[in-house]
Amino acid sequence: MKRITTFILILCLTGSLSAQEIQRTAKAKTEIMAELQPDTAVKHWFVMGSGSLQFTQASFSNWSSGGQNSLGLVAWVNFKANYRNGKHIWANNIDLGYGFNILGKGSDAQFTKTDDKIDITTAYGYELHNNKKWYLTVLANFRSQFADGFNYPNDSAVISKFMAPAYAVVGIGITYSPAKWFTLYVSPSSGRFTFVLDQQLADSGAFGVEHSYKDASGFHHGSTTKGEFGPYVRADLNKDLAKNINLTTTVELFSDYLHKFGNIDVNWSLLLSLKVNKWLAASIQTQLIYDDDVPPQPGSSSMTQFKEMLGIGLTYKFR
Repeated sequence: MKRITTFILILCLTGSLSAQEIQRTAKAKTEIMAELQPDTAVKHWFVMGSGSLQFTQASFSNWSSGGQNSLGLVAWVNFKANYRNGKHIWANNIDLGYGFNILGKGSDAQFTKTDDKIDITTAYGYELHNNKKWYLTVLANFRSQFADGFNYPNDSAVISKFMAPAYAVVGIGITYSPAKWFTLYVSPSSGRFTFVLDQQLADSGAFGVEHSYKDASGFHHGSTTKGEFGPYVRADLNKDLAKNINLTTTVELFSDYLHKFGNIDVNWSLLLSLKVNKWLAASIQTQLIYDDDVPPQPGSSSMTQFKEMLGIGLTYKFR
């Protein structure tokens, strides 16, 4: 009995010593972490994004006033991944959207594309001033679309498709960021490249590339690429106007040193989001494009392109 009692006392003493050792180790670890420089605990990556799915639907059965069944869907996703470490920053943005509308029913139903965009931007910046407002920046931007486009209601001839056109801008310049919600990028020398990787569209000279031609040596296909060099300006704004109202807009300006310098190409996109609750929001999207190398669509004399979309549907944000 005495041996058993002695054994139990030894176990209790050992457990008490082990607990004390664990406490001392944890305390020492806490003290070491407290002595570390604050920068070692800084989160360098900031990831955020939002997405929306919007529906429209109408159905008619024996409706005396007339009407056509319709089903529409628009989806868009915006994803940001930004990195900051000391004087170095790296900002990445992906903006994707696709929408369609089906009018009619059965074999008479007509499919119409209402939205289609791929927009990817990446920019590396090096801090030039301690006020963290001025950065030397290398920026690259890519734009294209997912699916074939048509000049509706004529859906027999393709007028655009993936990589026809596609646009890429690469340049080095200065970024001014006076607030978290606004940045201005100015580059005196950027390259802009237009891709029309469909030979039939390239032969027709679509989107400003050189069209096909014949000479004494025979037939020459149109060029599938076009390069331009000139100043490029980009302004980005992302600001909450009120508790549940957010405005996101981007304006891009470019002019070619080598061809019609002073003619400014414009690409201005805007998204106004009005949040109803955690999952429901309304949005207004617009995009204005002016490019004097792109001729107006048949039946139009204006070279200004404009798109507007209004919708309400499911939305989700994460960060």
